[in-house]
Amino acid sequence: MPQNFVAIDVETTGLDPEKDEIINIALVRFENGAITASIDFMVKPQKEFSSFVSYLTGISQSELNEAKSFKEIVPEILEFINGQPLVAHNAPFDSRIFTLALSRNGFKNCEFLFWDSLAIAQAAWTFESHKLENLIKQLNIEVSASHRALPDAEACGKVFLRGLEELEKCEKSVYENLQKMAVGTVYEPLFKRGENV
Repeated sequence: MPQNFVAIDVETTGLDPEKDEIINIALVRFENGAITASIDFMVKPQKEFSSFVSYLTGISQSELNEAKSFKEIVPEILEFINGQPLVAHNAPFDSRIFTLALSRNGFKNCEFLFWDSLAIAQAAWTFESHKLENLIKQLNIEVSASHRALPDAEACGKVFLRGLEELEKCEKSVYENLQKMAVGTVYEPLFKRGENV
């Protein structure tokens, strides 16, 4: 199983990566399966955000008014990632809004390997819901809060590892099917049993 990666979570002004902006971003480094470092930024958006998003996240406009712009924090973010794979819950959304934000701020050639803790959780467990907040409850994962980027990034990384551990217990035939499905995708390295990634 992969032991080294960076879990990422973003809070945004909305759900449209083409239009909305990142207002909170956190990255948590996992090494040998354990958290070793984290960074967390409020991000000043170009537009004011809705009262609903403020209610959902607990992030106030005044907090964002005092924050740095996304462009200002990019160098520290890229240094923190340092070429490691990224793990996000519902990775298609996080990866899209993150790479678009980089591109809009002049960082156009950044490429990342993204793994999705949601996809791993859906393969590992037959829970009614695989939303992160539900997985946190079902798996008894300790977090300080939700709908903030840092605790959600921590939880995402823990769900990812727990899900892979659960899949490791699959019958041989089931695991072989997972390996076949993963061939040619970013998930192929995750299912090489007995090999370190």
